[in-house]
Amino acid sequence: MVLVKFDKEKKKWIELPPGQKEEGSIYYDGYLLKKLKSVKDMMNKEWDVGILIDGIEGVGKSTLSFLCGWYISDASLTLFNICEGTADAVNKLEKLPDGSVLIIDEGSLMFSSKEVMRNEQRQLIKILNVIRQKRMCLIIVSPSFFELNKYIAVHRTRFLLHCYTDKKMTRGRFCYFGEREKHKLYQFGKKHFNSYSRPAANFYGRFNKFDPFGEAYQRLKRKSLLEAMKGKNKESPDYLKGLANGKIEASVMIAKSLPIETKEKLAKVLEIHRTTLYKRLKPKEMVVEGRL
Repeated sequence: MVLVKFDKEKKKWIELPPGQKEEGSIYYDGYLLKKLKSVKDMMNKEWDVGILIDGIEGVGKSTLSFLCGWYISDASLTLFNICEGTADAVNKLEKLPDGSVLIIDEGSLMFSSKEVMRNEQRQLIKILNVIRQKRMCLIIVSPSFFELNKYIAVHRTRFLLHCYTDKKMTRGRFCYFGEREKHKLYQFGKKHFNSYSRPAANFYGRFNKFDPFGEAYQRLKRKSLLEAMKGKNKESPDYLKGLANGKIEASVMIAKSLPIETKEKLAKVLEIHRTTLYKRLKPKEMVVEGRL
């Protein structure tokens, strides 16, 4: 572990002697620190950078994202740089300056359906395009690397930090997969029940507890989780289910006047999956003058 501190006067990170703990100093895994330095170098050359952090709930993903964001932002990370979902991120992207760090915590999606997750990831791809234009660093915190689509998981992120615990359930452990290894992991893991066993990680590391925001972040996270459970936001499963039902009911009422000959075309017009249409629409309701 390497002990570092950001010097506000010199405007750079300085390394402290081992054990010389000072106010504002933080321990980083040495190998991870080198990777974060590379991220800063890339951003200084006007590149955007995507970082993935995943792991089971409560394993310390948010803590590791704060550590990464804190170093990359030169200790200027605030709660405004942290988003609970893509809807929050869209609002903040316009206000954050170029070269900023943005953390999107997708933990609330553990209560969501696959349809909601697909919709969220479509929005995330749009956000990545803005990130590229603004040369920012986007840190995506997700319950599972394998639940992300290939474009996000493989092509638009530089590396993956997978958080886990030891046999005694001790937090603060991670393994690092670089771009090439991450690509192979996505292919192999998808076929083997989301396994992280192959290929081997580039390196394994540890991180300590880091809580720069205290209770303020906990309140933000609790609010997001409760909203996801109660379906108060428009990305919730309840909202999307109601929207799909409304579209299908409307199609039954006006089917006779629709110049559409197949269920596939109708599903496309309604912007819903054709399986959803098949399951909810009775066949006799769609028989209109021999069509469908």
